[in-house]
Amino acid sequence: MRRATALSMPLLMLLSSSVAAEELDHGRQLAERWCAACHAVATEPTKFRRARPFVAIASKESVTKAMLVKFLLLPHATMANNPLSATDATDLADYILSLRK
Repeated sequence: MRRATALSMPLLMLLSSSVAAEELDHGRQLAERWCAACHAVATEPTKFRRARPFVAIASKESVTKAMLVKFLLLPHATMANNPLSATDATDLADYILSLRK
């Protein structure tokens, strides 16, 4: 039994890392589609100056995944009213935090 568990652990880690990569990619796609008009959504600077770059948001130690998800699910007067599901908000928050240095 221990041997089976020991052999399955690397497989589980591989599967979870590919799921995480898919979720980050989905978050990046959402950022490019819905956020890039105002935010710099990647690590390189852009011409947009209307809103804080995602790298700056991610670099704040006080910013948490839960905080970002809640923020993204609330309507905002200064942001486009894009309907995000809880999964979308989570993936987008994970992507933003992946930019943390």
